[in-house]
Amino acid sequence: MSIVFAKLGISLFALVLVGVLLFSKKRLTPWLETKDTNGFLLVSWVMLRLIPFIIIYLIADFEPTSDVNGFWDEGSKASMGQIVYRDFWSPYSPLYAYFLGLWLKFWYSPKMIVLTMAAMDGVALWASWHFFRSFQSKGDFLFKSLLYLLLPGSLVLCIIGAQEDVWMWLFVILAYLLRERTVRVEWYAVVLAIGLLMTKAIFVLILVPLFILEKQKIRFLIPMVIVGILSLAILYPLVGWEFTQPLDEAQTLRAPNIPSILNPWFYNEIGVGQKFWNWIGLAASVGLACLAALRLRNSDFRIMLSRVWVVLYATMMIVQQSAYSNYIFLFLIPLVFYIIDWKSYTQVILLLIFNVLCVVHPSLWWRLGMPCYMTPSDASASSQLLVDYVMQVSIVGLTGYFIWLAYPKKKEAA
Repeated sequence: MSIVFAKLGISLFALVLVGVLLFSKKRLTPWLETKDTNGFLLVSWVMLRLIPFIIIYLIADFEPTSDVNGFWDEGSKASMGQIVYRDFWSPYSPLYAYFLGLWLKFWYSPKMIVLTMAAMDGVALWASWHFFRSFQSKGDFLFKSLLYLLLPGSLVLCIIGAQEDVWMWLFVILAYLLRERTVRVEWYAVVLAIGLLMTKAIFVLILVPLFILEKQKIRFLIPMVIVGILSLAILYPLVGWEFTQPLDEAQTLRAPNIPSILNPWFYNEIGVGQKFWNWIGLAASVGLACLAALRLRNSDFRIMLSRVWVVLYATMMIVQQSAYSNYIFLFLIPLVFYIIDWKSYTQVILLLIFNVLCVVHPSLWWRLGMPCYMTPSDASASSQLLVDYVMQVSIVGLTGYFIWLAYPKKKEAA
């Protein structure tokens, strides 16, 4: 349980710093208006990503654990020229392991995986400045960037957990920024296709509402089909149907999600683990995202994407039985920079609680043996199991609250 208490301690310390920042906002924001954006983001990244990395992995010589071991297995074998899906198993898209493998050419160590994640997080934050700059002053964005870098949902999951989920947000906004610069829907589609090949299968979900709103549907679709055909033409002769390995992730039972918290109250009669739950989760998350996108069809793309992204992936986090709370890292940037009203004490306090719960729960759940509660008495069989179940219910409830915040109301859509 040491890692659980370590994550809790780091999270609480980070929240103290967030509190100091929020208390100093009125004085700090005007000062940030005078700073160079690129320089300040770089210094902030060094202070809140690189230095923690150096302290934890170089000075304290802490060895990466958890998901990093899986990433290391993939990246190290890819760096040696082995074939993904054939020579090693991967739950990720085909280019993911090879991208990690390129970084390992500079430093052949699992610690390089963590540094890679930190670097990509910094790139995603920098790209977000160009994405949000039309809606926020420089001082306001830089202030929120400090909050983002300090929040446990990004700090701990990036430096301790080495999660890659923020990459998906990076690729979708890079696609938009390229389209904005070139006015070419084809390049927009190509970058989205590359994003799908570089990250996870769930990246494809955002393509559905984007396709629905796209006016140049044929020009949007053709480049993706071409990239898809070329990918299959390369993969199938090498690995056969093994390229479907990422789809196996949908069969992995995790928590917290709606099925996991409802199951004990129905005495294990709701079919947890069955495939129909995956289809229900898929329909609920994509369907709600499409409805949100249609409501915002006349809004600026950046407004639409920020809200739809949170609605889609936050919903997926609690309806898909293979999802777990690490997915907060997937939608934290648009949540922090656009959805949350930082003047609302309620929203801020709930966001801070949400961050701590999402960071601590996966480690606790894993070390308790990944419990699946069959009856109400199972959840109260011990104090640790009760804490786990209460955390699950809290995470699901808070996720629902943030989905409600992000979902466009009629007045906002108008």
